[in-house]
Parts: sequence; C-alpha cells; structure tokens
Amino acid sequence: MLNEDSHIPLYRQLNTLLLQKIESGEWPSGYRLPTEAELCREFSVSRMTVRLAVEELKNKGLLYRKQGKGTFVTSPKLEQKLSSFYSFGDDMEREGHSLESRVLSFRAIPCPEPAAGGLGIAPGEPVYAVERVRGADGVPFAHEISYLPCALCEGLTAAAVEQNGLYRTVKQLCGLLPDAASESFEAILVGRDSARLLEVPAGGPALHIERIAYAGEQAVEYCSSVVRGDRLKYKVFLHS
Repeated sequence: MLNEDSHIPLYRQLNTLLLQKIESGEWPSGYRLPTEAELCREFSVSRMTVRLAVEELKNKGLLYRKQGKGTFVTSPKLEQKLSSFYSFGDDMEREGHSLESRVLSFRAIPCPEPAAGGLGIAPGEPVYAVERVRGADGVPFAHEISYLPCALCEGLTAAAVEQNGLYRTVKQLCGLLPDAASESFEAILVGRDSARLLEVPAGGPALHIERIAYAGEQAVEYCSSVVRGDRLKYKVFLHS
C-alpha cells in the first residue's frame, strides 16, 4: 500500500504500483482499469493523485482512453520493418493483428500542392482524395489522406477501399500494382483534428509521414499521414 510518510509523492507511489500490475500481466493488454472513484477507494487517495498517476502512464504509451468507455492497457507497439516496399495492412495481417480502416471522406478534387509535385502532375488536375483513420486491434493509430490521379484510377470507390484496402483496390479496379515508394518522416505534435480521431491529447507526440507510391515508374499515390507516437515504431535494416 501507499506510505504517506515517505518522501516519495503519493502519485509516484501509485504510479509504480499500477505499472507493476501492467508489467506483471495482472493487467494485460486491453484490460479496462477501475474507475477513478474505485482507485481512490482502493488506495485511499484523492482523485488528483489518481489522475496524476494515470496520466504519467498514458504519456508513456502504456494506457489509452476511449471516450465514454474508460481507460485501457495498450497492446505492445506495432512494428513496421523498413527493408523493402511494404503495404502496412498486409504486413500487420500477416503478424496476426486485426486491422480496421474507416473512410472519412472520398472526393474528386483539384490536386493541391505538394501532392501535385509528388505525383508529377500539374496543380489543379483532378485527383481522388481519400481520408481514412486506420486502426489495429481496436485502437486507432493513423490519420491519413491519400491523393490518386483520377485519370489512372477510374472506378475507385470509397466502399471498395474500406472493404479491401487501398492498394488491393487500385490493383483490382485500376490494374495498377504499387511496388515501390519513397517516404519521409518528421516528428510533430499532433493537431486538434487528428488528436480527436486518434483519441489522443492534442499536442502529443506523433510522426508525420509523407509517402509517394509507384507502380513501375508511374506515381500513383501521394499520402500524408499522422501516426501516433505511442502505437507504432519503425525498424530500419541497413546493409553495407
């Protein structure tokens, strides 16, 4: 139990106890924590003490909150290996993860910059803008917008993308097989809109990923993604 006479603040002591429950497996991945009131009664502390202890674990990526449902223990970080061209969805499914992809909007629009530069087309040319939230094992991890030239992707639909994934749909409906990509990564603070969709506090750590995917020599997708810093890590293989 907690020691009020210790020089260690109560919230730090409580944080240590909760961390031990997670690391020991007593609270496994997906476990819903007791409510604030229940933790207050169990450890005889104030709500502020509970909030400080829990918030530190959230900041470390060990807990996440679902609006209206409670606070849960996170799964281990997803890992994407960067050694060759990849489809994130295909890779995660092979690893046994449950993938979700929700299409927020699907529109034909004039191509903005810098998407036009990435695709090698003139600004204003028609493109499909596909905005999605992607999740794994019930937790959202990425908010992304993909731009694809309408001239290359006739027949593309939101329903097909949501059901089959973007690259599979582009292959099936458009006859294009993305097989190469360039990517850039930048550390950012997540903005308000992405934070709401990813269920994280605004201003928290995230990665901005810019991807240009190619089918042969043809650029077929420019994608701008905001990825939660507490849910995904990238592993790079280097060869001499």
